[in-house]
Amino acid sequence: MTITRRKFLAATASAGAMPYAMAADTAPSSGHSTTDPGWQPRRLDRKPNIVVAVLDDVGFADLGCYGSELKTPAIDGLAASGVRFNNFHVTALCAPTRACLLTGRNAHAVGVGNIAEWGRADHPGYHGWIRQDAMTLPEILKTDGYSTFAVGKWHLSSLDDQNATGPFDHWPTSRGFDRWYGFHGNAMDHWHPEMFENTSPAYPDKSDDYHLSNDLVDRSIDYIADHVAASPDNPFFLYLAFGAMHFPLHAPQDDIKRHRGRYDGGWDAVRQRRFDKQVAMGVVPPDTDLPLNPDVPDWNELSDAERQLATRSQEVYAAFLEHTDRQLERLLGFLKSEQQFDDTILVVLSDNGAAPGGAVYGSVDVRRDAYLGTASLADSIANLDLLGSDASYCGTARGWAQVSNTPLKWYKSDTYEGGIRSPLIVNWPRGEIPSNIINSQYHHAIDLVPTLLTMIDTGMPREFCGNAPLSLQGLSFAYSFDNPQAATNKTVQYFETLGDRAVWADGWKAVARHTPGTDYGDDVWELYRASEDFSEVHNLADADPERLRRMIGLWRDEAERYNVLPLEDDALKLYQNAVPAPRATYVFYPRMTRLDRLSAPDIYSHDSQFSAEIEVDDSAVNGVLLASGDSSCGYEWFIDDGYVNFAYVYTRNEAYYVAATERIGPGLHKLGVRIRKTGETSAIAQLSVDDRTLAEVELRQMWPIYAANSGIRCGENQHAPITRKYAPPFRLNQRLRRIVVDVDLPA
Repeated sequence: MTITRRKFLAATASAGAMPYAMAADTAPSSGHSTTDPGWQPRRLDRKPNIVVAVLDDVGFADLGCYGSELKTPAIDGLAASGVRFNNFHVTALCAPTRACLLTGRNAHAVGVGNIAEWGRADHPGYHGWIRQDAMTLPEILKTDGYSTFAVGKWHLSSLDDQNATGPFDHWPTSRGFDRWYGFHGNAMDHWHPEMFENTSPAYPDKSDDYHLSNDLVDRSIDYIADHVAASPDNPFFLYLAFGAMHFPLHAPQDDIKRHRGRYDGGWDAVRQRRFDKQVAMGVVPPDTDLPLNPDVPDWNELSDAERQLATRSQEVYAAFLEHTDRQLERLLGFLKSEQQFDDTILVVLSDNGAAPGGAVYGSVDVRRDAYLGTASLADSIANLDLLGSDASYCGTARGWAQVSNTPLKWYKSDTYEGGIRSPLIVNWPRGEIPSNIINSQYHHAIDLVPTLLTMIDTGMPREFCGNAPLSLQGLSFAYSFDNPQAATNKTVQYFETLGDRAVWADGWKAVARHTPGTDYGDDVWELYRASEDFSEVHNLADADPERLRRMIGLWRDEAERYNVLPLEDDALKLYQNAVPAPRATYVFYPRMTRLDRLSAPDIYSHDSQFSAEIEVDDSAVNGVLLASGDSSCGYEWFIDDGYVNFAYVYTRNEAYYVAATERIGPGLHKLGVRIRKTGETSAIAQLSVDDRTLAEVELRQMWPIYAANSGIRCGENQHAPITRKYAPPFRLNQRLRRIVVDVDLPA
């Protein structure tokens, strides 16, 4: 099984503590002021509220106010009465950007140079969680009387911390947030998410057209309402991190149908229209070139079936984004109705550029394609109407990701502008910042914390947990609100993602795209005059080799300063190293907190034995014994009308079932499933009752269960459906003491 770095981005959704290297310019804070000489402090009766809304994998051109044809009136309205930035940068991946946004420091410097799934125990720059002395924005704000709430995606804790026992040191409520409602991982199912509230599992009611984005805004409104009722004179900070638009693309079918036929003309035509609109709006300079990514074919080169799948995937994407904007509109409406809107600084941005989350023409199931190879076009077309539903794990086509990033090159995970230039909108009615202005100063996600602290006139505390906190590394861009034409105050910013590297300095940029497994010294660096070449078209490496040499040296200096080196580009190895070591025996109990998918028993690699004792009364027996995964990949052991069943789902189109030939009668019974490997990817599953084998089934194809979306649950299934042979949660209606899974690990 071969998984490239690019494919692995579509497949993933810990490290121990070690001492940190402290570079010269990351010395402890001395309580320095965060004031900005270009900013005129606003003298108000109270500190303003702050709402930061983070979109996931939304490209530079996806929002209406950045050139899109999509209807995003809530966000566009904030832009019309606020400030847009067209030169704001993030990291090329979600978790590092979030670490920058929440700390005001570079991602590697605080331990999040990569996502938690690629954590490195041997390197403090890549642990996957924020180091303790890097005081976070909510921790700072709490010293100034703020209530602090996080809702949505976290993705800043180790994989082995995400179960019922924690430890919870790196969860939101241990990093400054009073309350948190959300999820840990990266690619959450919007129909069946695995949610937490504070440090306990949460089970949202899915009976009434449930969707995760709706749920997140509902909880945001609840938290703000509680705050206004209890502490109306104090400000609040809400960090709202949507799961949209990260794959899987999930949207209500009515929304998808409204876009039917909208993209039949193809990505080339839509991209040109967005570009023309961007130029007309002033979002991009009029002399900007429109480059093409070499991995995107001309629309007319696709077959009719390929265009059909590509078109549908973009219809789902469009529906998903417009649906997200409507949820944000509900939040803004609540703030307005409760007279909180004018007193609130509102920030909207994306964590990185758009991602090619499927094949050239899109994907019904991104995870399946990443691990097993791209599904046949015939299979994808047969499942076309599933796209966007909970029977899909949809990813958009590569050409549409290029459209999302118009006019920029490449995608998420790349340190070219397509991966790292983000829309940013700032709105503050009472702060009297300009309306409908586009600011072009170069800034980065690390600059948001000092900017907000400047806007609310708050300095960094001198002490945190008995020690001086790590200094901020970002610079306030608050000056740009009062001086929209001012030159940027930033001089240098580095980037690194799995070996891809870049550095910006004084309007110039050097960038190298790394091929995993090759020597870093063989990478070809390019040089761009970024201040004059918005879309990185004119490579000046040959024309100015001495400048390029200096820029490469500058990147190296920054990498050493901020704990980037040594580099690692093997995402699969990093992911496998992060998976907890397997155990020989697992014990599960009914009503237990679900166990995360990576900690589930490995029945793919080893022989295994499931066993349970169940005490049956005289009623019909129904319910789940053990379940892991979802309808794209997983297994479940359940009893239906007294008959014991076992099912293994290899893909949505290939599943294996076996049912006992006899009902279970009253009394105490021993149930079992024996899985015996017959090959690297095959096995036999035998079903037994009271030590009698009653049935068996050949599992002709298997794959690692850690690729599934949902963790293991016992005695019920409140999460994603697997076989759909019962109505969830299908709680077991008999007395079950425990379930034991023995795995035959090698000696």
